[in-house]
Amino acid sequence: MTIIKKKNEWSGFGIAILLCLVITTVIGISGANFIYMTTAMNSIESGGTTLLDKLLPTNKKNYFPQHKKTQHGGSASCVANKDYSTNWSMLSNIGVGTEGGWPYNIYKENIIYNGVIQNLKNWFSMTVANSYITNRTILKKWLTLFNPKSREDSWFISLAPFIVAPLMLSIFSLIAIFIYIYFSSWYSAFKTGVGHTLFGMFFFYSWITTSCVSIVQILQYLSIMTILPLIADSTRIKNIIGCNLKSLSLLFGFLVCGSSLIYLEDVISITMFVAFSLMVVKSFF
Repeated sequence: MTIIKKKNEWSGFGIAILLCLVITTVIGISGANFIYMTTAMNSIESGGTTLLDKLLPTNKKNYFPQHKKTQHGGSASCVANKDYSTNWSMLSNIGVGTEGGWPYNIYKENIIYNGVIQNLKNWFSMTVANSYITNRTILKKWLTLFNPKSREDSWFISLAPFIVAPLMLSIFSLIAIFIYIYFSSWYSAFKTGVGHTLFGMFFFYSWITTSCVSIVQILQYLSIMTILPLIADSTRIKNIIGCNLKSLSLLFGFLVCGSSLIYLEDVISITMFVAFSLMVVKSFF
């Protein structure tokens, strides 16, 4: 019986190391963003509302304000509840944390006779607002589950974001979220006005409204999980990553050792695993 000896594929191993680095970076950033969003409810901004309420408003008055209000900046350790430095000027430039705006500014009430066009505008703006309020309420309740103040098990808080966050960006999760958002948009449309929605189904504007709102919201959901926290407070994100650098380094080492089993000889890969295991044990003592 002839035994085929596995040869070292150093080029493939080098590419695998780069891939491991990319995976670790994505998990690190998405996990830090997730921690930022879950702890955003611990920061009280001007006006007595939390940072999370400003980033994900769920009060109808934020969509249809009586008067425009000026936004002010807020006040990072691992998952600490202090040292926030929210860049509101940058966020306001992209429409985050501001009140009113299109399409909510086309809504008009307390008019005896609005007319067909104005009633359609009111239906459209209220449908968009109700859809956002419904979906953001669900997202905020989900984030609350991982807030340090809501749980006593610190190990869960430190580990869960780096598992949950990448799963929330997986293709299957995104498909499920889009389907939910799409149906919730239809629910919001019928909640706002059954007649307008049924009429719009025959003249296609209901289909266009719900589809466009769903697409925009899924894109905004992706931005919340990937780049919004970086824009809001890059210093805090860096500090969160720094506090979890040890765990991320161990993840990177584990991935590299796993790649060695594929591309390198057994003696080398086993030696790497033994050395890595010793480093892991030493890091906890």
